[in-house]
Amino acid sequence: MKDVFRIFWEALKDFWDELFLLMLMSIVTVLLMVPVITLPPAIAGLWNVANRVAKGMAIHWSDYFEGFRRYFWKAWGLALLNILVAIVVSTNIRFYTPGVAPFEIGPGLSAWVGGGFAALSLLWLLLQVYPLALLLEQEDQRLRVALRNAAVLLVANPGFTIVLALLLLLLSIVSTLFTVLWVITLPLFAVVCNKAVLHLLKPYRERMKDGGDGG
Repeated sequence: MKDVFRIFWEALKDFWDELFLLMLMSIVTVLLMVPVITLPPAIAGLWNVANRVAKGMAIHWSDYFEGFRRYFWKAWGLALLNILVAIVVSTNIRFYTPGVAPFEIGPGLSAWVGGGFAALSLLWLLLQVYPLALLLEQEDQRLRVALRNAAVLLVANPGFTIVLALLLLLLSIVSTLFTVLWVITLPLFAVVCNKAVLHLLKPYRERMKDGGDGG
């Protein structure tokens, strides 16, 4: 569990080293959110830069626009999937809420079904910490592979993921109260998520390396 706070602190230090340029890129990302078509790829561009920051590498504007271009459609695929999941879950929670549902299936059963969909939505939200950062790391660039790998990381590291998500949620709440802070929070999110993925992938990569050396 303490690994979460160590990774978060390391991400914060990496972020601080590139604070000025990351803030400028964050402002550009916010501006690109206005025309909706560029919103998901703008996030991908910022995550691509954050991936380099998390690795201790120098960053340039070319890295931002490379991520924007390269992951344009994959970022949109992930965004549309999130929209679809949100619609399905919210519709079903509303459908099975006692007193709101078009027909009654019993308050007990309604509570169980509604609670099940609420739990699924929570798991889906936890899962979103990883897919975009995984896309930047995996050789297989298919979105479904990134989602599968994200699920593997979540199942293998539930405590780490929950604590990390709570830290990000806390940052979100503070930034919502002081909206201007989102210019800082958004790239910090990106660095933290990339740093977390790099940390969680490390043992898998070490095992693959050892297996390759042994072969």
